[in-house]
Parts: sequence; C-alpha cells; structure tokens
Amino acid sequence: WLPLGGYVKMLGQEDLNPDATSSEPDSYQNCSVPKRMVVISAGVIMNVISAAILFIIVFNAGLRVFPARAGYIDPQGPAATATVVGRNDVSAGLQRGDRITQINGKTMYSFEHILPEIAMSRKGSPVSLIVEREGVDGPIEFSAIPIKNPATGLLGIRMDPPISTQVQKTRTERDRKVLAMFGANIGLGPVQEGDVLLSADGRAVQSPLDLLDQVEASDGQSFDVEMQRDADRFNAVIQPVREIQQGAVNTSDGLRLLEHVLGLRGVMMVNPDALPEDTRQGLMPGDIFARIGTKAFPSIDEGLEIVRDNTGRALALTVLRGNPNDGYERVDLEVNVNRDGTIGFYPMASTGYASFVHDPMNIAAIDMAELRSNPEYVPTPASTPASQLIEYPGSRIVEIGGSQISTLRDVVDAVLDATRSEYDAGNELFRVPVTLELPLPRQPDGTIPTTEVEWSLSRADIEPLLDLGWTLPSAESLATVFRPDQVIDRSSSPVAAIERGIAESRRVMMQTYLTFLRLFQGSVQVRHLKGPVGIAHLGTQIASQGFIWVLFFMALISINLAVINFLPLPIVDGGQFLMLCYEWIRGRPVPIVVQNVATMAGLLFIGAMFLYVTFNDIKTIFGV
Repeated sequence: WLPLGGYVKMLGQEDLNPDATSSEPDSYQNCSVPKRMVVISAGVIMNVISAAILFIIVFNAGLRVFPARAGYIDPQGPAATATVVGRNDVSAGLQRGDRITQINGKTMYSFEHILPEIAMSRKGSPVSLIVEREGVDGPIEFSAIPIKNPATGLLGIRMDPPISTQVQKTRTERDRKVLAMFGANIGLGPVQEGDVLLSADGRAVQSPLDLLDQVEASDGQSFDVEMQRDADRFNAVIQPVREIQQGAVNTSDGLRLLEHVLGLRGVMMVNPDALPEDTRQGLMPGDIFARIGTKAFPSIDEGLEIVRDNTGRALALTVLRGNPNDGYERVDLEVNVNRDGTIGFYPMASTGYASFVHDPMNIAAIDMAELRSNPEYVPTPASTPASQLIEYPGSRIVEIGGSQISTLRDVVDAVLDATRSEYDAGNELFRVPVTLELPLPRQPDGTIPTTEVEWSLSRADIEPLLDLGWTLPSAESLATVFRPDQVIDRSSSPVAAIERGIAESRRVMMQTYLTFLRLFQGSVQVRHLKGPVGIAHLGTQIASQGFIWVLFFMALISINLAVINFLPLPIVDGGQFLMLCYEWIRGRPVPIVVQNVATMAGLLFIGAMFLYVTFNDIKTIFGV
C-alpha cells in the first residue's frame, strides 16, 4: 500500500503465510534452493547492473562537479593544522589550491567525493590525504583528525570547495536583489550576474578568497578592487574590519559556535543593505530589534526562534530606527508571522553595525588543539567579562578608555589601546573606563540615561584580543556572491567510462554499508538518513543541475536500493536469502513460527524507520 518500490510475488509464495505451497512443478517452493537464491538475488543484481550502466553513461557524457581542490580553509580547523607525514620540506596544513588526489588510499575525482569520504571516517581516527601542490615536487601526505561540524553533525576538516571570480547567475528579480545585497555586505557594491573580479590592490586574483589574504595583510587599511562588467571596468573599495572572538554555547543540539568580544554580542537587526521593498509589515533596513514578543534585544538565533514559534499568529515587536549620530527612534509594530515562519526581512547580527549588546551569557573558549587531538573534548562554558559590565540587555557602548565606539568590532582596538602600556609593563589586572547608554526612557530634559563604569579585565582576557587580525565585513558571503569553480568529470574513452562506472558502483555500495557501521559507532546519526520524502525533495534540487546529474542521482538510488534490499532483515531479500542458506545447510526450512516472528519484527523495524526518517525529512524541508 506504500509507494516505496516494486514487488514480485512468485507462484506459491505467500509472505504472510510461509506455510502456503503450490503443486505446480515450476512454483517457487518446488525449485531447488540454489534456484531460489538466484530468484531472490535477481532484483538486487539488476539494481547494481542498472546503476553501473547509468554511471557509465554519466562518465561518458561528463558530469559537472567541483574539482578536488581546497578552497577556503578554516584557519582553526583540522585541514589548516594537518601534520605532514615523512617530509621536512613542507610546513603543516593544507593550503588553498592544493589538489587532493587520495583519501585513505581512495582516488578523489571531485570535491563531492571528498566530503562523504571524510564524513564516513572512523570517529577519533586520523585520515590520510595525498595532495599535489604547485611548486612542490612529488605528492605530499597529510594526516588530520576530522571533527564534528556543529551545523550538520557530520565529521569534516573545515575545508570548502573552490569558487571562481565570476558572480553567480540569477533567475529572478528577487535573486538579483539578494545578490546585490550580499555584494554590498562584502564591500563590493551592488554586483550583478556575470561581473568578474579582476584584481585587489593592483594584484591579479585567481579566486575571491585571495581577498582574504589581502585583508589579512592590510593592517586595517582600505584598498581598491577592480571588477569587470561586460566591456566596462569599475572599482570598489574594501574596508577591512577587526576579527572578533569565536566561542560556543550549550544548546539542546549540543555546542553552537558564535562570535563575541569579551562576551559582548550583537542583537538581531534587519540587514541594512537590503532594499526597502525587500522588507515587509513596516520594517525598514537597519532596524534593530529592541523587543520581539517578550524578549528584549534578542540575539539573531533567539529572534528567529521566537518568530518561528509564533507561526500563523500576530507578534508584537519594537525596533530602534535611526543612526548613532542622530539618535534612535523607538517604533512599535504588530506583525503577522507567515505560515512558513517568517515576517519578511533579511536578518543580521548588529555586531558590525552598532554597539548594542545582548544580555551576557556563559561562553566556552574552544581549544582547537585539544579538539583535534581529543574527539570527545567538550569545552565548558563559563562567565565572561561582559557579565561584569552589562546589567541591562540593550545597553549601548558609547566609549571605552576615551575611544568612541560605533560598533562592537571597535571594542577590540579600544580595549587594546586602553591597556597597552600596563600590559607591556607586565600588569595582571586592568581597569578600563566605559560609558554606557542604558535602555531606559529619556530623561525629562530629553537626555539619554548614561552611566560610567570601570571594567575589570585580566591579562588572560586581553591575550586573545592580541591574536585577532582583520577580515572582510561579511567574509561568509563570498561563496554566495561568486560562482562555484566547476569542471567536467569525463572519462577519457568509452572503455575508461565502463571502468569508472563499475568502480563508482562499488564505491557507493561500500559507502552505503559503511554508513550503517558509522551509525552504530556514532559518527553518523539517524537524522542524517533520508526517506522517500527527503529523496524526492533532494531530487527536485538535483534536477536543476541538468539531466546528467539526474542520471547520476538515479544511479545512487539504485545502488542504495540494492544495499537496503540485501540487508539481513526477514522482510527484504537479504533476510530471505539467509533463510535459504539455513535451509540449504540444515536440509529443512526455518520453522514457520520463527519465520512469522522474524517477518513481523522486520516489518515493524522498517515501518518505524520509515516514519522516523519521513518525520525528519518533513522537519528539514519546512525548517521546523
């Protein structure tokens, strides 16, 4: 009754009545055990053959993929700190542009091979990466211990695929507006589809990620970038901003990474680079959320969660509208939350745009060296210096040590300037004067309530700030603005396509079996599996990449069906095959009672799994 695949009923075969027989000479029960094994295996074998044929077609035609090269590498991740094996002429860590040829002895044809290979590695065990690097003779072997990605829950080494210097394609007017907004977030201005990044500070760039190198070397000084649009060229000015600290907080889903400065964190706001027509229900670009529901000055995560929790209902909120020079006006709004759990605005944290602060909370400092060497390491959140400074959420930092503060990023330099001489003198404790505007009503004379406090900081508080460099205003938007760097993965000949198709079938099959092993070992979770709903949803996304990707996806499904159907569960072919093995060895079939119990247990197990993965699929699709 469930549309989950095909079913063949053999003459004399009754799954729910194992005692049923047929007197016909060609009935299923009257065939020899070896013949019945062939019958049971036929569907699985055809799944494998079908997948191999599809893979052969795919690699003969060519599949557009990410090349197996390193793009952005998290400087604190396992890829950046991977150890070199057997060589002294190469420093530790992969570099952008490195070509990964093998992982754990398996050939990597594309970046799409790299991610699952690392995700399927054994928890806590190092992976071996063979790399080719321009200018270095011979292959280089690196060893890295994957760590869990807080967003996906899967193992990884914090490395992204390469991106090109050409701006993304857009399909709709809304896409074009969003692209322009993200370009403005970076500092490139309102970019358009097809724009090409040519140079940064007079130096030709091979990748938009080269901007990060230029920013790191800038010491905070602005520089020009040159772009090309059709036959014209134009310049934009990039203004680097201070890096801020990274920490983690405890959530119901485990540790979640966040940005802060000594525990000071921004609040949710409307993206100031969005167009006014991109906001709804009275909101405007740059609005800062002073209250949403009953929560005052929420973080971006808290604010979005409150919105989702009020899906289909009215929601009261208050925003601050204006700018630091002219002051902020409080605007009360009542909005309706759509059925998809949104109001109608592009959210952003105020960290780089204003100096309002969220209420202090315990934050864990992450020891990346410990995390890499000990997969079970869980940092413990603790109170931060912000808890001594901020009494009211929504307080606005105006001045630190005589330095004016416009955004929370300014806090880094202001604190370092105020403590430098005493730090160099070897002092352990510092008292820094801070001026705060309080989130209270204006005084009768129109002034905003302020307070002067002394902020007590230790040498241990200052030291992490000294390691902070410079970054782009919105570095994470680079991969959104620029197209992925893709190549055609095509075999050199029809014979090579056959070899590749067979090899790919074997790789996918082994990886599917390995997924079940990793489920028991804990590096993969049941929530990562997909049922029919999730597969159909994924198929619609893959269809947009072209017909060849659809064929590739069909081959993946065919291999997965082969594996699932041959698992040792009584209700599928694998379980039936095991019972035939028992009958062949013992000379008699498995007792009817055992067959009945095993069949019902298998049915319940598969039914429960179907309901669970379908529930997760629906949650994922609707963002619940």
